Amino acid sequence: SIKEIKGEIEFRNVSFRYSDVLPDVLNNINLKIPVGSTLAIIGHTGSGKTTLINLIPRLYDTTDGAVLIDGINVKKIPLDVLRKNIGLVPQESFLFSDTIFNNISYGLREVSKEKVIEVSKIAQFDKDVETFPQGYETIVGERGITFSGGQKQRACLARALAIEPKILILDDSFSAVDTNTEEEILMNLKKYMKNRTSIIISHRISTVKDADNIIVLHEGKIAEQGTHDELVVLGGIYADLHFKQLLEKELEELN
Repeated sequence: SIKEIKGEIEFRNVSFRYSDVLPDVLNNINLKIPVGSTLAIIGHTGSGKTTLINLIPRLYDTTDGAVLIDGINVKKIPLDVLRKNIGLVPQESFLFSDTIFNNISYGLREVSKEKVIEVSKIAQFDKDVETFPQGYETIVGERGITFSGGQKQRACLARALAIEPKILILDDSFSAVDTNTEEEILMNLKKYMKNRTSIIISHRISTVKDADNIIVLHEGKIAEQGTHDELVVLGGIYADLHFKQLLEKELEELN
């Protein structure tokens, strides 16, 4: 049986609906993500972005078609092997009422302090921790300190990186992080994810512009696909979003 995965992902004629009486959320998706590359997914709310990535760790299974990792149907890969190789940072970050250290090392048998600090640095979270009363031993949650939205997201990113995943999935994981911090995180991730596969979902063009491949999901289908420059030239949904966000940024700077 399969013990390791490298991280090539393929969606082959994938359709998905939550039940037989509901319409398709995803419709005939065909997509290949090479090992070590970054795919970005952009699209309006309800376009199927989160559903698409949830099929990779098998939070759901496809209605039609197949998701393959390294050419093997995910249904044939043991769940524990599949999931211990996937770091997923969901939209709603979840932390336990426990120490920061235990939150970041959650699910790992033994993990060194160095490792926790290393992944916290990548997630731009180490500086926050230094300001907390007991550092990494500070308790979070009901009995402890309350994190801001951005701190929560960065702690969850550190947790996902701690398992050293072959596949990292970020589902709008920077929505509460300011753009400067986000840029630094993305630069750090570039080094860390060198031979790993990453998927980034975002509403911000600035987050996705450096990805190797960008897809625009629209009503469950891939409406556009290419690099940032190719999609800007194409003049479709992506280009509209790009110019709209540039304009918003200029207006912000004027104020």
